[in-house]
Amino acid sequence: ILYYLAQRCYDLMLERSMSRKTFGKYLWQHGSLQKDIADSFADLQSARLLTLHCAHQMDMVGPKQARQHISSIKVAVPNLVMQVIDRAVQAHGGAGVCEDTILASAWANMRTLRIADGPDEVHRRSVALLEIKRLYRQRNDGRELPKVHSRL
Repeated sequence: ILYYLAQRCYDLMLERSMSRKTFGKYLWQHGSLQKDIADSFADLQSARLLTLHCAHQMDMVGPKQARQHISSIKVAVPNLVMQVIDRAVQAHGGAGVCEDTILASAWANMRTLRIADGPDEVHRRSVALLEIKRLYRQRNDGRELPKVHSRL
């Protein structure tokens, strides 16, 4: 669903860039918007491919063994989507923050979802610890990483 929301915002940005002129040129003719279009295209493809790869891993090894992929997309995909929405809002100027388009509500909903799914730091920590454990097992004949207790 996030991907499709970002895709809709991207499409609005493209439409706006073809219809709006500033300083005698269409928005798409300005280098900064060309960069935003290219970056948004790459972010959309990245989000889609990360999600597909995670789903493939879940199918192949199960959700428990694919935890780092699941945690990773919980950080990466919402951030990539948010960047696309931000760029679309920017391309629309004041129209991007009013109720004339879906952009303002898309931004607010995306920001809320990022909070509701848990802090990015928790997901990042999960990915990092799983990766450290994986490397430790590789280097130590399959032995598990010893538990380390820290004092707070």
